[in-house]
Amino acid sequence: MNLNSRERVMRSLNKEVPDRIPMDLGTTNCTTLTKKAYENLKKFLGIEKETRFMMENFQVVFVDEEVLQILNIDTRGIHPQPIFQKEIINNNSYRNEFGITFRMPQEGLYYDMVQHPLAGKSLEELKEYPWPNPENSMNLKGLQENAKKLHDKGEFCLVGDMIDTGIFEPCWYLRGFENYLMDLVIDPDFATSLIEGMYHYQLQRYSLFLQEVGEYLDIIFVGDDLATAENVIMNPQTYRNLIKPYHKEYFKNLKKLAPKAKLLYHSCGSILNFIPDLIEIGVDILNPIQVSAQGMDTKVLKDKFGKEISFWGAIDTTQVLPNGSIDVVKREVQKRIQELGPDGYILAAVHDIQPDVPPENIVTMYTEAKNISISK
Repeated sequence: MNLNSRERVMRSLNKEVPDRIPMDLGTTNCTTLTKKAYENLKKFLGIEKETRFMMENFQVVFVDEEVLQILNIDTRGIHPQPIFQKEIINNNSYRNEFGITFRMPQEGLYYDMVQHPLAGKSLEELKEYPWPNPENSMNLKGLQENAKKLHDKGEFCLVGDMIDTGIFEPCWYLRGFENYLMDLVIDPDFATSLIEGMYHYQLQRYSLFLQEVGEYLDIIFVGDDLATAENVIMNPQTYRNLIKPYHKEYFKNLKKLAPKAKLLYHSCGSILNFIPDLIEIGVDILNPIQVSAQGMDTKVLKDKFGKEISFWGAIDTTQVLPNGSIDVVKREVQKRIQELGPDGYILAAVHDIQPDVPPENIVTMYTEAKNISISK
């Protein structure tokens, strides 16, 4: 059996054994690299290309085609060109179109959110909040032509990521993390009003994007963290009552706009208790499978949910990739393929690859995966 990249990915996601484990890098804003990690990798590979930001606040980047070819990556991301709208406050701080203030710490790697525009605001004040214009968040010029060209070639699995796709997480960006979690318990009217506004805003953005490229996509991506490394961040019943209905509507509408596409959902952390809910509302693939988090045992996950959902990620970024030897990285790849394969698994790092990961370990991860023989 000799499959091309698209055939390999889709066969795996359809629960058929491919010729090898499919691999991803750079397809979404949660499966790429940070700026420093990418510049180290390019230097190691002898590639001289300007680094382009996918999300400036999190310092994550687009991956160039030359790198994807060298590493035998099977997926290609379809992204708009983000428009970074910001009001410069000083050399290390800015305010974005939502009114959120970001600051780069001294010797920091990412911008921190330091001011939340809806912190301390009432429900009446929320009703007056000036939502940004979705059309101003991204540049779609040339996107349809590029997506159609890649689709017609049929070589790669195409993943649509509008960039910054969640509807729950951005609520606490606006309100503050602890504030919004408290709202879910003591002020559910405020909490649901805010997520309803975010749902409509993000659906408008994704509609603009998918009207251009939806018919060409194999997968659509949504990232919306619901867990920490220890547990889910809210009572499951709170999720089911207040957040899940909006997720359900969001996913349903995205699938209407891209009817051939599977839904890839990202939540870091110990998401185990929410997996049945996510399956119920239309999630086809789960990312990033944070194996260092409580309860995220890959063998257990495969045995319990492998018939209903596929897995994307799982190569440890907390210890193995930054600190492991070449042999340790190889053993990690072998373990995850053995436990999550041979079908229903796309190999990638757990979330974005960080600056402390040696480029040798990145190359080893993909080389080892490509060379492993799999069978039912």
